[in-house]
Amino acid sequence: MNQLNPNLAIYYSFHTSSSSAITNSGDRLEMHLGSSAALEELLQRGCSFATKPWVDNHWCLILWKLAGMVALEPESEHSPVTKRWCWSEVIRQLLYRYERELNSGRRPALRLIVTQDAPAAYPIVLCISGISWSEASITDDGIPVEPHPELEVTDGWYRLRAQVDAPLARAIRRGIISIGRKIGVAGARLSSERKEPAEILESYNSSKLIISGNSSHLAPWHAKLGFRAGACISTLHSLTADGGVVAAMDLVVIKAYPVAFLEFLEDENGKKTREGPRSEADESVANERWRKRREVEASKLHSELDARVRKYEGYAERLEQRAGPHFRFGPDGPPDHIERLYDDLEEPSHASRLLGRLSQDDAGWLAKHIRNTIDKERDSAADGMELLLNDACPPRDVRSFRILVVQDARTCRRPSHRTAQLTVWDVLNLSLSEGTTPGTFTVGQRFLVCVPQ
Repeated sequence: MNQLNPNLAIYYSFHTSSSSAITNSGDRLEMHLGSSAALEELLQRGCSFATKPWVDNHWCLILWKLAGMVALEPESEHSPVTKRWCWSEVIRQLLYRYERELNSGRRPALRLIVTQDAPAAYPIVLCISGISWSEASITDDGIPVEPHPELEVTDGWYRLRAQVDAPLARAIRRGIISIGRKIGVAGARLSSERKEPAEILESYNSSKLIISGNSSHLAPWHAKLGFRAGACISTLHSLTADGGVVAAMDLVVIKAYPVAFLEFLEDENGKKTREGPRSEADESVANERWRKRREVEASKLHSELDARVRKYEGYAERLEQRAGPHFRFGPDGPPDHIERLYDDLEEPSHASRLLGRLSQDDAGWLAKHIRNTIDKERDSAADGMELLLNDACPPRDVRSFRILVVQDARTCRRPSHRTAQLTVWDVLNLSLSEGTTPGTFTVGQRFLVCVPQ
């Protein structure tokens, strides 16, 4: 029993004597009842949705579970009433799983994740059903690369491969994580070679979970497998620098530093640098300096626009006088060269000579073109001025932040002695309750800090 695992369980079968099959010598015929016989039994009972891969999968997991229960309570096998390691108990559990999953449509956790009908990041309790190791190798520099483990995990219904990071690999090497152990996981990711969702029995070699040490913990032996209610809380004592993302923490504030600011600057080559951190007083001075500079630049741009408009309005008045009061616009529209004449007005030295030699028709049409252009420039002045102003005096890229000293609000086995610094970015955009000043934190406040999914 202790040697049975999900990979070997497919080769296990129950032996029984058939009363209807008698050999020539008068002995009863020995029968081997394995997964194929289990499929025939289900089909005879009307379980038409059952397939060979489905029965093989559940046969292995049911036998593994029953073997563990027998090893835990071997005395129960002496009574036919409480006996678990028997053909009838396996069939009973297969029928239960058929009714629950295939007949009622209540899919288990790993199947929902692989078909992408539930996020892989949901908190879940899994059992380690297998551990495999990569082959040892040597880099081009002659440095040996030690084998890296890969887990096989199960929710009790299906199995899936799981990629682990360095902290989990260390725990596997030390024997802390072994076959049969239960772990709580949150913030996992599903990696699949297929673009479209697929059924889990077809995706064992193409899909795997990616789990991190900072979002995993050992679960008690009696923990129920599958999705769990509530967050999977990590503690400061369990975190490592190479343990990846922390899914959730329950923290209490023991000290709050003042709000500070960082400004991000970009040079002409597109390289970003940062200045700071600044205090609120220093940030107020820097923002006031920038505001005054922007007002000066805006005043210059408005003056330039006003001067340009006045100049062209003067051109239009002179042209209207040259065209005379009796000028009428023809039905054929302006001549093709009017826009070229308008472009020639850009040079003041050319403008005076041009205005003096135009014909009456050209003067009238050019005056109309100038008026229309001025109206368009006035309509688009706001957007155009904003672009020019941003180029002359770019908007500031400033982020507020606040550093909090925190410790665990709850721990399981160890007292909460370890502390950490938590940076809250864009803190002035954060209001914890109505009527409070943005960015306010007080000692003793308790927070459930989660990674957004």
